[in-house]
Amino acid sequence: MAQISVIIPVYNRANLIGNTLWSLLNQTLPADEVIVVDDGSTDGTTEVTRAAFAKWVSRGLEKGKLPELKILFQENKGPAAARNAGFKASTGKFIHFFDSDDLAALNKHEVQFSTLQKSGADIAIGPWVQGRFTGNQFQAENHVFQQRGLPEGDLIKALLTNWSIVPHSCLFRRSIVEMSGGFPEDLFLGEDQFMFLSCLLAGARVVHTPDTIEFYRLGDVSKITENEKWSTRRIWEWTHFLLKAREICLQHCIDPMEWFGFRRRVWETQQDLCRCDSVDENLQNKLGEFVQPGIGAELYRWHRRIERWGGGLQQRMTGGRAHDSFRMSPVTQKQIRFLNQLEYSYDAPRSILWF
Repeated sequence: MAQISVIIPVYNRANLIGNTLWSLLNQTLPADEVIVVDDGSTDGTTEVTRAAFAKWVSRGLEKGKLPELKILFQENKGPAAARNAGFKASTGKFIHFFDSDDLAALNKHEVQFSTLQKSGADIAIGPWVQGRFTGNQFQAENHVFQQRGLPEGDLIKALLTNWSIVPHSCLFRRSIVEMSGGFPEDLFLGEDQFMFLSCLLAGARVVHTPDTIEFYRLGDVSKITENEKWSTRRIWEWTHFLLKAREICLQHCIDPMEWFGFRRRVWETQQDLCRCDSVDENLQNKLGEFVQPGIGAELYRWHRRIERWGGGLQQRMTGGRAHDSFRMSPVTQKQIRFLNQLEYSYDAPRSILWF
């Protein structure tokens, strides 16, 4: 059985998939297999993928160190179905779900694989930073997330109240992915959060790996999270996630409605639904069953105002803003060296560098 399998769902990424593969094929600990799942691309993504892999092979590296490249095809079904198809075709004991437009530090696999082996944990999570690539430069949008560790306390509560994860910052033990049931294909947004929630509910042990980093690309309007055309769809999908998350938690005798942060998320989503161009009364009614009228709604409004004020103050004082669960701090010189190894320079924002 292979040790590490990389699974990349891809849709119309001909202009980016080459760079993404470069950061994975040049890992200090190479994966045993790289599985690219083409989710109905129409721009020649598959041809670029094959060419990038062939170019890497032609460098004359030892044949025994070459990962196997598998390319799967499916009609456009979304990222959850693509990841599930890739996982089904994989053989690795450890799974790296990666996005088709992002970049991983070249020590990603080595650091997280070693940590999982030594600790016996199920999931390793490393730091990640959002930013924009322009030419050969990268400018961070914010500080580095999970720079100072994982959220304190109950990760399930954090995930459903004030935190989120990105799967490409993780390395998963195969057994926990199997126990989670994979990615829910009825969700087109939040499917990664739900899969991670399922892992936690299955008893996953999670460890932090601070000595590597992921670079998350912003400014790609083809992403559902950045495409204005999908604004209503995003709200609908997030509503389904909240309802589905509560349902699975109740099956484990946990009711997230007991947590203020989850109730506020439900209330905010209901407000967003009311502002949608096309009204889905069924979704509004389902959320409305959980929203406290009167003083409860006013409390959420004041809490949001205070949070935004505090976030603005945090931004002016430190150069970054996010809930403390994200454990942020500025990009370090070591992380800039990781970026340089990917052949990009760092365009520093106003925030300082930590050494």
